[in-house]
Amino acid sequence: MNGKNRNIYLLRNTIIFAIGNFATKFITFFLMPLYTNCLTTSEYGKIDLLYTVCTFLYPLLTLNISEAIFRFSMDKEENNNEVLTIGFLCTFFGIILGMLSIPIIKTISGYSQFSYLFYTYLITTIISQTLLVSLKGMEQLKQYTLGNFINTFFIALFNIVFLLKLKMGIEGYFLAYIISNLIASIYAICIVKPLRKKYKINKILLKKMIKYSMVLLPTTFMWWIINSSDKIMITSIISSSANGIYSISYKIPSLLTTIASIFNQAWIFSAISEKDSIDNEKFTNRVFNILFLIIVIVGVFILLLIKPLFRVYIGNDYYLAWKYVPFLIFGFVFMTSATFISTSYNVYKDSKGFLISGLIGAISNIIMNIILIPILKVYGAALATCLSYIIVFCYRLFDTRKYVKIHFDKNYILPIFLLFTSCILIYIDNIYGIILQIIEAIIILIIYKNYIKMLLEGIVRIKSRLVK
Repeated sequence: MNGKNRNIYLLRNTIIFAIGNFATKFITFFLMPLYTNCLTTSEYGKIDLLYTVCTFLYPLLTLNISEAIFRFSMDKEENNNEVLTIGFLCTFFGIILGMLSIPIIKTISGYSQFSYLFYTYLITTIISQTLLVSLKGMEQLKQYTLGNFINTFFIALFNIVFLLKLKMGIEGYFLAYIISNLIASIYAICIVKPLRKKYKINKILLKKMIKYSMVLLPTTFMWWIINSSDKIMITSIISSSANGIYSISYKIPSLLTTIASIFNQAWIFSAISEKDSIDNEKFTNRVFNILFLIIVIVGVFILLLIKPLFRVYIGNDYYLAWKYVPFLIFGFVFMTSATFISTSYNVYKDSKGFLISGLIGAISNIIMNIILIPILKVYGAALATCLSYIIVFCYRLFDTRKYVKIHFDKNYILPIFLLFTSCILIYIDNIYGIILQIIEAIIILIIYKNYIKMLLEGIVRIKSRLVK
């Protein structure tokens, strides 16, 4: 693929994912004041814990088959019909096995009344996500994006009805997700035409897909540990209310992951197509450089705005969540960068790389949570998450050099320093702290004006595409 075509291909996919991601994240962000005013910190903490359990069971019950559906659907030599048939066979068994979650939830004190509701939420999530990822794997990106938007739109709509109007609390929250998942599933079934026909099981392909997904399964659990063990430990050591506040702080770095995921979701298609190109390494480094700097810039401005935003936008009981955001912002910059770098594992089907890096991150996270949470409370969990992400980034940076060498050199010292400084300044809780943050933001605007211009131009392109 020549330079012009590769840029158009990446830009096209980026715009498609941008439209979907910005739309869904905007809706999700809109829901924050609804959750923080309609749900107590304890209720939101319980919701987050049940969601955490769901993210653990989903890959376990389905053998992580969605990863295999996505990757093998992209291979031109594979039959998509056969890939989907195998994928949904595994999904069906996952739904049956999911019934075991009912007695498990019933044994947890304070959660037993949500067991059947949780199971329904779990299986509808499995079905909808498997269907939607199949669209993504077949490069039906517009349809995939629309499916995610439909899901998120109805989540918002039913949350307003069930939480704000009917005051249904936790039950209303999960019921909104269940109905929305079903609507998204119906939409995807209408698009994925191969599902309407019967196909034979390709046993050779079945073994290949199971092997690929099974090897990734431990990796998925490792990342689950990194992202979720802190919430479980906060709930058990401190309280569900503390976890509710911490979970809100987690929502803010998701703005970073939104930007990064737009790049990363689009990038994986480009990375695969550019695998054998002569200047692959140069092209990869250029994209990584742009992504990293934009994420840092956005992170600094989030830190500048977070306290006044929380003051007016979320419930008073959740305001203290801002204190944990700097740790998470700093860590998420490296996490999103690590995700970009790990694309090499996808390209070369290196499940081992995912596994080892995830294992290192998970072990580090558990050890640091055990040490830090009893001492620093919620701050300890945020710090443990931050350090775990940095460790994973460092490992992947060096490990993927056998495929594509990312030149993470002295040019990255300044943006990292500016981000770290911004994380410190936010804790100066007076007018001087605000002034210093504003000064730093101005310095960043001056130094990285070209990258900010690039970001704004990208937004304009997305807007023009939306209008069209």
